[in-house]
This record gives sequence, structure tokens and C-alpha cells, in this order.
Amino acid sequence: MSVLSVTCCSLLSAVCAFTLVSATGCNTDAQGIDDCREIEQTRCVAAKNCGLVSDVEACQRYYRDQCLHGLPVTPPGSVKLKACVETIRAAGVCAAQSGTDTPLSDCEHSVTRGVTDELVSTCDLVREPEKTVECSFLTPGVEAGVGGASGSGGGSGEGGAGGSSGEEGS
Repeated sequence: MSVLSVTCCSLLSAVCAFTLVSATGCNTDAQGIDDCREIEQTRCVAAKNCGLVSDVEACQRYYRDQCLHGLPVTPPGSVKLKACVETIRAAGVCAAQSGTDTPLSDCEHSVTRGVTDELVSTCDLVREPEKTVECSFLTPGVEAGVGGASGSGGGSGEGGAGGSSGEEGS
């Protein structure tokens, strides 16, 4: 057998093995990928208004890929998702209009139905939306309306557009 034949057979074997492994080994069973992306895209825009993110498109690209893991909880359904996204958006708008340290109570329009004591400003909400009633579903084991939106906060990122995990100033 020539060297070319051996190399060709080895390459073909490697390609076949990769195809078999990748065809069966890439299923993540991730749930809520689109929900995660919608939340994080909104957070990237709001985070820009808070001075936490300088490049919205880069932030959104980052979370487009990070959201392939899905949500750490059962997807919330369209009504809860819309309420959460609107809360984050409203906090970002208030931060753009009134400043990054604006208390939630000073926003022109109500931003949320309720928060934990840890959230004070609009940008606190953008960093940790899971601490609002509307987005409490992001923290496993916490139900909206049951004791408020308390919890440890999941894995919000510092400075990024957290949720699953943030990236400092992306």
C-alpha cells in the first residue's frame, strides 16, 4: 500500500468516527434557548444605558452562543417572558433618561411590580433581573408572588448582561 492510500484511509476513518460521535453526542436537550436569547438581547441594550456594556452587538453575539445551554429553569411561557423582558427594557430606558444611579421609585413609569431589598437602582435591576417579581422565574425554586422575588440571584454577571453568566463590560 502506498503512503497516500494509508493517509487517505486514515483520514476517511477519522471523518467517519467524527461523524458518528458528533451525530449522537451533540444533543444538549437545552430548553428555553430562544427565551434566554430574548432576555439577554434586551439586557445587552439596557446594559449599554447603564454603562455596563460598550458594544451591544458583541454582547448580543456572546449571549447568542451562551444561550445554547438554555435556561437553568423550565421555560416560563410567553406571558411571563414578555413581562420580564419589558421590566428589563423599562429599567434601561429609565437609566438612559434619568441616569445610571436612578432609584427604581424615581422612574417616570413603573418599572416593576416588586423587587428584593437588594435592588435599588435601575442598573441594579439590569444586572440582576431575577430579583424582580417579573423575572423571578430565572432563579430555580423561586415562584413569583411567593415571598416576593427573593433568592440568591442565580448567576448574573457583573457588568455584563448576566442571567446565566455575565461578562465584564462586554
